[in-house]
Amino acid sequence: MVIEATNIHTAQPQPRCEYGKTPFSEGECQRMGEVLQSDGSLLCVGHAKLMRLEAQEDTMLGTVFEMDKWLDEPNNQANNLCWRRKLRHRDETVERLRFNRTLIEAHEEASQQR
Repeated sequence: MVIEATNIHTAQPQPRCEYGKTPFSEGECQRMGEVLQSDGSLLCVGHAKLMRLEAQEDTMLGTVFEMDKWLDEPNNQANNLCWRRKLRHRDETVERLRFNRTLIEAHEEASQQR
């Protein structure tokens, strides 16, 4: 059951953010849920951004993994120009991944301070 607050103007309950919600959780987010996720959960804006960043991180990790496999393949190393281009693309993806991790850590730190 989602903890709800009452809006003093409408007297209707306002749903809370469901981030990290478990039946016995005491550290739940107390902010209002404003963003409906594809899985049906309702999150505050900050946690919705955090979830989006984490999804991007998973995608980028998968991309780097696939690029590493391609770069390690001996047959692909024969085409030096293509190999260097792919390596540069991989390095750019790793850099974006590092920046994304910094954003995730900043969101988590800001969330803990609230």
